[in-house]
Amino acid sequence: TSTDLVDGFKSLARNEAERQLVRDLLEKITIYDLKAGSATVTKLADGRYQTEISIEAAKYYADGLGKESKADLVDEIDIGLFSASPGQGAFDSKDVLYNQRHKITSGTQKIRIVTSKRPEFAGVDPYNKYIDRDSDDNIVEVSE
Repeated sequence: TSTDLVDGFKSLARNEAERQLVRDLLEKITIYDLKAGSATVTKLADGRYQTEISIEAAKYYADGLGKESKADLVDEIDIGLFSASPGQGAFDSKDVLYNQRHKITSGTQKIRIVTSKRPEFAGVDPYNKYIDRDSDDNIVEVSE
């Protein structure tokens, strides 16, 4: 049954955070509000680039009747830096400068990442893995 499948996923979880992810994905109606507010880049003395991304994040549970309640967000979510806009034009894997999971919590936070090439775009959940209120605001153009 479906509950056996969910229990199986929970049994494979290595920690409480992974068990919570299974609950959020399969037992609850979970809605995220992830937004990349801004991203700025600074060239470092060694020739590398430091990008600072401002992220706003929230998580909600819906009851199936349209009522939502705010929930604590403490998840590992992908942060990406790109030389071209993901999903646009001739975007390819070579355009991915960085894509790793970071701990994201409710509220506004800044993440700093150092890369060898200058990124043109930055984002949170850039491949839209989460059910997001507005996935179009997950990517921003990097400025100086």
